[in-house]
Amino acid sequence: MSKTHTFKITSQRFKRADSIRDSCMVTISVFDKQNQKLLQNISYPSTHFFSNVYRRCNAVRSYSTGTNKNTPATDNDYGDFIVADFNFDGKDDFAAKNDSGGNGGPTYNYYIQNRTGKFVIDHFLTQYVAHFPYKISKQQKTLATLVHANADQLKGAAYQFDSAKNEWRRILHWWQ
Repeated sequence: MSKTHTFKITSQRFKRADSIRDSCMVTISVFDKQNQKLLQNISYPSTHFFSNVYRRCNAVRSYSTGTNKNTPATDNDYGDFIVADFNFDGKDDFAAKNDSGGNGGPTYNYYIQNRTGKFVIDHFLTQYVAHFPYKISKQQKTLATLVHANADQLKGAAYQFDSAKNEWRRILHWWQ
C-alpha cells in the first residue's frame, strides 16, 4: 500500500446504550516499513458502517504502489482505506472510511504526513471534501469530486492546494 509504511487496521463494533445504532471504533496502527517499528496509533469513532467495512482485505487502494488503483468505484466507494499523496508533497498520505454514507457514497477521514513523519488529520479535506475524489491531478494540485446530491442531481467540486500557504481552497462547485 505504501512504499514507506505498513498499516494495520482494526475495527471494534459495540452497541451504545443511548442509541439503537451500532458504533465502531477504528484504530489504524502505522509502522515503519523497514524495521516494522510502531510509529503511531490513530483511533476514531464511526456510527454508520455497513457490516462489511474493514472486514474485506481487498477493499483497499493505493495510488502510491498501484494496488487496486484501477478497480471500479461502485457507488462512489473507493475502498475502506486508500493511500495517496493528497497534498502533493511526495509523501504518502491516507484516507480512511469514516461513514458508509447514503446515495452519495461513503465519506473519509484524510490524514496527511507532516514534516516529522506523523499522520495528522486534514480537517478541510475531512469536513469539506469528505467524499473520495474521482480525479487527483498532481500537475494542477487539484482534487475533484462528483457525488449524487439527491435522487436526480449530481454535485461536483474541485479543490486546489496552495503549497506556499499550505491550504486548500474550493475552485469550482456545480450542481447538475
